[in-house]
Amino acid sequence: MSDPIEDPEMVLCIPGPWEDTGELIRQLAATDSGYLFAGRILMHMETRFSCELVFEDHDERMPRAFWAAGPHWRDTPEMAAIATHRSVVYLVGSGGSPQNAEALMRAGAALVRAGGLGVKVESTGLAHTPAAWLDHCEHLYLFFAHRALVIYLTGDEVCSCGMHNLGLKDAVTQTDPDTDPAAATELLRAFTHYLFTEQPTIRHGQTFSVAADAPVYRIEEESTQTYEEGSLFHNPYGLWRLVPLAA
Repeated sequence: MSDPIEDPEMVLCIPGPWEDTGELIRQLAATDSGYLFAGRILMHMETRFSCELVFEDHDERMPRAFWAAGPHWRDTPEMAAIATHRSVVYLVGSGGSPQNAEALMRAGAALVRAGGLGVKVESTGLAHTPAAWLDHCEHLYLFFAHRALVIYLTGDEVCSCGMHNLGLKDAVTQTDPDTDPAAATELLRAFTHYLFTEQPTIRHGQTFSVAADAPVYRIEEESTQTYEEGSLFHNPYGLWRLVPLAA
């Protein structure tokens, strides 16, 4: 019997306008967030959920980091506002399940309502505007955690990143040089969304297709890892590889 997998670490980065922790505490209270911050711990008073809160000073690397992780909102006033931050808050907690991930997401939403200028998921490499993050958190019942926490990296292969935040394997597939790489991305998006929303029991050798008339793929357990242990992107649950079946 294999040893149980320890919950991977999930980290949110939130730059903000707070001069010090005292101002952050005041803003959390002013927005009636329901969270109490003391001694590096942020706690939700009703649910008793808690995570580590690391408060740091202005970081000149923030604009570049958000620019790289938020290509879909680069040329916006929200992106420009990142450069005005006075401090940076890191929320550190456990991923490894939808419940853990969504609880940390809600904590991030409280920081956004208290003035946060954006949210970068350090354990995925994806950045969101304040409005987008709040929208994701308000629609968690519609499985919006998947779109908030999972991205797709393209090259000779397309690979998802971030499913470990939800306690699930990531997925990879080879790109076809004769077709649009976006098709491989949409395939993995559909497959990983299916893993998250349906929580199916997947076994090596099963098949997957996005529709009855769409190409069929064999699901194989991938033996290699995209990221090494120690990386926030590392998925301890492993990878599924989707291999196209011959027509």
